[in-house]
Amino acid sequence: MTQQKYNALRDQLSDMKYLSVEMRDALPVIVIRHTDFSADLAIQGAQLLRFTVQGNEWLWLSETAEYKTGTSLRGGIPICWPWFGDAAKNPPSVSNYINMDNPPAHGFARSQDWALGEVSESDSTIIINMLLEKPAHTSWRGDASLSLQISMSASALTLALTTTAGQSEVTVSQALHTYFPTVDITQTSISGLEGEHYIDALDSWVKKAQTGPVAFVEETDRIYTVKGNLTLQSPGKTMTLSGNNRTAIVWNPWIEKGARLSQFEDDAWKRMFCVESADVMDAAVSLSPGESHTLRMTLVNRSI
Repeated sequence: MTQQKYNALRDQLSDMKYLSVEMRDALPVIVIRHTDFSADLAIQGAQLLRFTVQGNEWLWLSETAEYKTGTSLRGGIPICWPWFGDAAKNPPSVSNYINMDNPPAHGFARSQDWALGEVSESDSTIIINMLLEKPAHTSWRGDASLSLQISMSASALTLALTTTAGQSEVTVSQALHTYFPTVDITQTSISGLEGEHYIDALDSWVKKAQTGPVAFVEETDRIYTVKGNLTLQSPGKTMTLSGNNRTAIVWNPWIEKGARLSQFEDDAWKRMFCVESADVMDAAVSLSPGESHTLRMTLVNRSI
């Protein structure tokens, strides 16, 4: 971000009671310090990095996260769009819009600067709108605009990611790649996926059925169909994750992969897990010209 754009952002927030902006190394970050909660939001990727209520961290952010231009931070809620994961693993309806000459994993929305739109604040709630009006990348031939609305209160966190097709039809896959904290991954479980089918990305993409709550005993990388709310249980914390997503990705890199990841301490796998609200694979979103679709997720901490 240029100094001129940073100054404009600072001026835009100058009359706000609870919001300000600061530079963290190379990245501008909107700092929210409400009386009931606090949060950090990176302009790059419109990535919510932290959300804290009464000292309780709802999101996990790597201790070694790097605030670098063009690189998504490890943690918080990165936005995966207009494709998810390895571009080649996406269905043809999505990959037809992708130039397969080394496209970035998880698309490009998470590495581009977004614009700050309308902001409203009250004694109980803050609502922030972020805009990526003309997303463009050499790896993508699609035509669409993107917006994100973040609603924060002491009782709930809601994200709404809206894709609007341009003058031609487009199909995207997408995810709100949420990182959650835990004090012990081996005592962490996810309920609400019992009986659902999932694709095991670590076993030749074989389709399997879930029996009982999801537990973490090894590296986990699964794409689930999802029809209802999920309950995330870890020592001392119970959270409910709801939304209109048709798929959910459950991920933990475990020991060997964790040691190879960037912005990730060797033992960080013990303290985090991902449950990603997503529309991927057969649930990819196809839009006619001018049509919009909103992916929503709401997080509630039942432990407070």
